[in-house]
Amino acid sequence: MSARQPGEQLTVIASADKEMTIEKWQGRTASRLAGSIRRAADQNFDRDATGYTRVEFRLGEDGRPQAVALARPSSSRAVDRISLRAVSTMGRLTPLPPQIAATSRFEAWIIVASDARERDDMLGRLRTDHRARMMAQAGGDRPVLIASR
Repeated sequence: MSARQPGEQLTVIASADKEMTIEKWQGRTASRLAGSIRRAADQNFDRDATGYTRVEFRLGEDGRPQAVALARPSSSRAVDRISLRAVSTMGRLTPLPPQIAATSRFEAWIIVASDARERDDMLGRLRTDHRARMMAQAGGDRPVLIASR
């Protein structure tokens, strides 16, 4: 940030690298979610649990996830618990970039897999489901996607 004073006038110029872009926000949020998933999985005792979920939420006034719910549960209760705990404990997701309204609906994709092949297969199924839902919701209230694997 810099300031110049020609005469009595004050001009403040914000540095562009300090601005929150959608790319920076998505990267920061995905990283935060990945760490939260690892912590939630470490607290879970079922080490053989695998599956994937879609978790929807909104942000509270403090910028933290609220109204966290499974939009698509997995076939594993352990993965569902990990997913809900991970999103609930991500912390503040603000500041948001200008393109994302504070009232937006958010969706986190969470995959718990035993290996890369299983993870890629689950991610493919999530993407197929996502494309079908987006086509069905054309012009509707689309969630802001946060994917983590």
